[in-house]
Amino acid sequence: MRLKLYHAKWSLCSQMVRVAMAEKGLSYDSNLIKLVDHYPKGENLSPEYLAINPKGVVPAIDLDGEIITESKDIIKRLNSLTGEKDIDLWPGDVDQDKLNSWVEDTTLTDGVPLGKTLGTAIPPFSLILINFMIKKYLSFFQAIKVFWKHPLRDRGRGFLIMKFFNIHKPVAASSYKVLARSLMDIEKNLEDHGPYFLGKFSHIDINLMCCFHRLSDVRLEKILEIEELPNVKKYWELLKSRESYKKGILDFYGEKENGDLEELFGHTTNSIHLKPLTQMIKNYKA
Repeated sequence: MRLKLYHAKWSLCSQMVRVAMAEKGLSYDSNLIKLVDHYPKGENLSPEYLAINPKGVVPAIDLDGEIITESKDIIKRLNSLTGEKDIDLWPGDVDQDKLNSWVEDTTLTDGVPLGKTLGTAIPPFSLILINFMIKKYLSFFQAIKVFWKHPLRDRGRGFLIMKFFNIHKPVAASSYKVLARSLMDIEKNLEDHGPYFLGKFSHIDINLMCCFHRLSDVRLEKILEIEELPNVKKYWELLKSRESYKKGILDFYGEKENGDLEELFGHTTNSIHLKPLTQMIKNYKA
């Protein structure tokens, strides 16, 4: 079966699918899409891509004419395929309710408000990157065009607002409680099961790998290393040691991606959100 993956380098959901494909040992034809928030001419809003995914978002995958567009659904479908590696990302001998609920909660799902689940609490911390890139790469007229053309009206509206305002601080702060509580839940679960979320590597670990890496991108990695979360710290190191972490995430960071991070953060090592999040976790533990 020939696999064609439509994805973007920095897209969180694209990273999840690429990691899954690396874990399964599946080869694919790569179709990198230049997103509107990263490039003046966003290919995700082109007629050609909208014919593949009418929502204008990535990832999407073409399996011999079968188009699948949500990362959770893509990974479940990929798991049914035979690759070069023998791994089951949806193992049947683990708690199925926990597997399903945590995959749902760690996926960025359309229709779920930002900050309601761990998967939707991570993007608010990414807004500092998106805010920066929209101001840098989109002209006023391009921002207006995205506002009118984006099939997901909330995204088009958000891009236009970010062209003129910095909204990342208050939006991220609204997700403190969910992120802190989620990290504590992961800590407790790892203490009970470990070394991976359900004992053995699964779809949940793929999602958490990508979510944790995004925290690293925005200078929040140290929240995964505080003394109140010793199991999370060991778990993150374990996830980073997997070959799929390099193949699905790190290998897609080039001169542009690293340059934007350097320009935005410079020598800053810690996010402004680190201290309040750390204190919140300490208070919970107390």
